[in-house]
Amino acid sequence: MAKLCIRYLKDHDVAQDVLMEGFMKVFGRLKHFEYQGEHSLGMWIRKIMVNECLMMLRKDRTRLFMDVRDQQIEVNENADDHIAADDILALIDRLSAGYRTVFNLYVIDGYSHREIATLLDISESTSRSQLTHARSKLKELLRKHGWT
Repeated sequence: MAKLCIRYLKDHDVAQDVLMEGFMKVFGRLKHFEYQGEHSLGMWIRKIMVNECLMMLRKDRTRLFMDVRDQQIEVNENADDHIAADDILALIDRLSAGYRTVFNLYVIDGYSHREIATLLDISESTSRSQLTHARSKLKELLRKHGWT
């Protein structure tokens, strides 16, 4: 869950705070949890953590969807032939908060654009646009690192 919080929030200190708040909610609401199979507890906790991260991001909406097309991103020129999941996550971490949030929700966590729009209080088209920009920026970063 810590990695999930860091993936959304980027700042380790803020992610730790959100993680603790999330687990406080988990333990406070444990009596309401309904077992629905082998992975239901993990998915239930994950949903609470994602919602806690989104609530933290909503507190600073001005930074969430700022346009960073012109932002310079530092790139490590030493590219290996193989790319690991940690390398990809590090590149995702370099995206702006809005791009990163929508990318995480859609690609990694499997939310639909309709669900993302509801969670972030944005339109579905904004969600799609943020995802398109995130993918473009991620492709650019991958190319700069020598991966095609």
